[in-house]
Amino acid sequence: MRRNLTTLFALLALSSVALTGCDDGDGGTDSGPGNDAGPVTNDDAGPGPTDAGPGPTDAGPGGPMARGMANPPTLGNQIDRAGRPAVSSALIGTFTIVDDAMRDAAKNAYNEDSDPSMWAANYTDDIANNLGVLDGVDRNCGNQLAAGATDAPERYDALAGVLAADYLLIDTTDTACPEYLGVEAEALGVVPDGGCGGRRPTADIIERSYSVLVAGALSGIDDGITSDDATHSDDTFPFLAAPL
Repeated sequence: MRRNLTTLFALLALSSVALTGCDDGDGGTDSGPGNDAGPVTNDDAGPGPTDAGPGPTDAGPGGPMARGMANPPTLGNQIDRAGRPAVSSALIGTFTIVDDAMRDAAKNAYNEDSDPSMWAANYTDDIANNLGVLDGVDRNCGNQLAAGATDAPERYDALAGVLAADYLLIDTTDTACPEYLGVEAEALGVVPDGGCGGRRPTADIIERSYSVLVAGALSGIDDGITSDDATHSDDTFPFLAAPL
């Protein structure tokens, strides 16, 4: 059993991060000093005869406009999601697709899917099938979070439907954030108050994910890693430690 868990943890040790491709266009329109021979605008790259100085959107003489709300980058195709860690690694093609290349393609397609209205239709069945495998890791089928009472194909549909909507859910009306996956557990009626949701930088989300998916518990099924080699914070910006 230990060997099976070790293999499972190796498969599940990836988590989701949100990334999008962006162009690196300048976004500015000025090519030089702007209004000496014409009317004044606030896009001048340099002072004209009636200007007091650079306009409010200039980054500097002759330079591009700085990136920001007034000059956002153009987004490219979605390549990943800001979803729940380990969901795609554990539940998309993990046990239902044997071929490595096809499994990788399925996970990539999942991460690149930018139409949330189709997520439930596209992924609930695959997630439910993989949930059935994980539920048996501890040799106790039916103790997974929200698993149905009877051994039927639809036993895992409730949790699969929640996980297919792969967002980090946040309740902005709640100021306490005790549990990762707390909002999901509350939505399923497992706990009365799941807190604000999301994930804290110091939360052991892999242990929480394994425990919920295998045993329906908040802890107890772990990969043996309790922390990394940096110090993070739950309350001091920027929360994550500086890169090494």
